[in-house]
Formats: sequence, structure tokens, C-alpha cells
Amino acid sequence: MIQHRKATVVGSTVLQDQDVEAEYEVTLRFNPGGPAVLGAWSQLETAEQVFMEWLGLYGREGTVLTLTATAGDATCLVKSWTYEGGLQAVGAV
Repeated sequence: MIQHRKATVVGSTVLQDQDVEAEYEVTLRFNPGGPAVLGAWSQLETAEQVFMEWLGLYGREGTVLTLTATAGDATCLVKSWTYEGGLQAVGAV
């Protein structure tokens, strides 16, 4: 992982304020529980851009798209999208 900002994990919220290694992962599944396409970035802005691009390209019935943040040993769901549920902002970064 690449040095980024400090992430303090509180419940499902990641607060960034100092230096620490952080990684943001976007996961795309065409069917719930099916095989996944993964991408990981050190910058939240890049991961969010890819999340929205993949949503525009592949967002249809059955698709599951998630964005997670990992800092140290803690991982939290930042946002997710399904056709049925729409966009859900779960954790704040």
C-alpha cells in the first residue's frame, strides 16, 4: 500500500487526518455472490471516480457494486449500489 492520510476508524466511519497507509477498493459483481472484478487505489477520489464509471457502464439488474476503505486492520463499507436498492452511502470518509 501507499502512504496516504491517517484513517481513524470509529464504527463504520473512517476519518482521515494524519499520515497512515490507506487503501480503497471497488468491487463489481454481475450477480450477488458471483465472481468479482476488483480494483484498489490509494486515493479515495480515484476509487470514487471508478465506482461511478463502473456504475454507469455496468449498473443493471443483478449488479452489486461496493467501495470499501481499509486502514490498518480495519475495513469499512463506504458506499454500495444495487439495482433494487440504489446508491447507499454507508460510511463517511
